[in-house]
Amino acid sequence: MEADAMDEKKKSWWERVQKEFGIIFSKFSKLFDRIIYHKTSSIIVSLLASIAICVSVSFDDLRYTFFNSEAATLNVPGVSVEVRADTEKYEITGVPSSVDMTLTGDPADIQAFRNQSNSALVIADLRDFTSGKNVCMLQASNIPSQLTVELNPSSVNVDVIPKLNKTFPIQLSLMVGNGQKESDFESMNSMTKTVMVKATQEKLNSIRMINAIVDTTGQVGDFETEAPLVAYDSSGNRVDVEMNPKTIRVSVKVKTQQNDANKGD
Repeated sequence: MEADAMDEKKKSWWERVQKEFGIIFSKFSKLFDRIIYHKTSSIIVSLLASIAICVSVSFDDLRYTFFNSEAATLNVPGVSVEVRADTEKYEITGVPSSVDMTLTGDPADIQAFRNQSNSALVIADLRDFTSGKNVCMLQASNIPSQLTVELNPSSVNVDVIPKLNKTFPIQLSLMVGNGQKESDFESMNSMTKTVMVKATQEKLNSIRMINAIVDTTGQVGDFETEAPLVAYDSSGNRVDVEMNPKTIRVSVKVKTQQNDANKGD
């Protein structure tokens, strides 16, 4: 008897579930019919279905376009290198005047860079370096952040050499023009007798003379001129150094015929 009662309860519970499910399904079916057969709703449903079909058909193309687009590469040779250092205190050697640059990125970004004025720059920042041999990592400047930059070379070995001061005597030297000869000029004189030279110890040791070059081209009488100072080594080659002053005032006396006559007497 108890078993029969349990079966009746289960049957009654299942019938209630079926009845509730039937009511829900009936309501959903009526709602679906109203949406589908309503003019405005049918248009919206058709549009959504069309979009779903298009997206499913073109998914591979969309995925390629947005995720698998090929990167473009641009080679930029001979980009100028700017040295940032205390050049008053140090001489820097080993930094090239230019390096090659390779840019990689989205083709549109590469094309935009090509179209703009080429302001690319490479910086060798040595302001925090101490004297001696150093390795400097070069840095690209004025490049859009979305582009990847590769420099060749990307680093350089540099020497940071202290500059020293030394005083040198000045020698006056004539540079005669066409149709002239040194014997046409009687004397040269300058109030400035020495010059302060700033350079590395090696360059200071290589200097053998400092000449003030007096150009006599076109001069037919006594004259004064600003003569540039030039440093020479023992082989007669110019030495690139800083000098203070860079020029000196020189007065030149031209030999006159009267002087020649007096010497003849």
